[in-house]
Amino acid sequence: MTKFYIGNPERPIITVKGTINGKGPFSFIFDTGASLTIIEKQAAEKLGLSSDASAIREAVGAGGAVVSSLLNVGSIKIDDVEAKDIQAAVLDLANVAKCGCIAGLAGIIGYNFLKDYRVIIDYPKQEIYFEKHELRA
Repeated sequence: MTKFYIGNPERPIITVKGTINGKGPFSFIFDTGASLTIIEKQAAEKLGLSSDASAIREAVGAGGAVVSSLLNVGSIKIDDVEAKDIQAAVLDLANVAKCGCIAGLAGIIGYNFLKDYRVIIDYPKQEIYFEKHELRA
């Protein structure tokens, strides 16, 4: 179970605390509609994460299309749920942090982090539950 926060009730963005390569905690937006996890550009620089300049990708979101570079992150962990060797896009999220009133935003948790779990969001309790998928024969 992970506690989540909504900083601005007028813009109900779910945020969670987590670590990147064992460092943090950092704030992440929890976005079940994002196909790829995103690391904020300044956070990546502070952590010494370097992106592959040859791995450029166009991402499309609510604000339109943007160009990002990709990097591999050793570990992103939200409570006891961890994704290892995960690919992430690097984007400047300063405007997202401002409009959502999110201090210290380090990234967005997307599908490639969530894909191995059944995710249950309990809004009244402000909790998220992760249930590991069972492999079926």
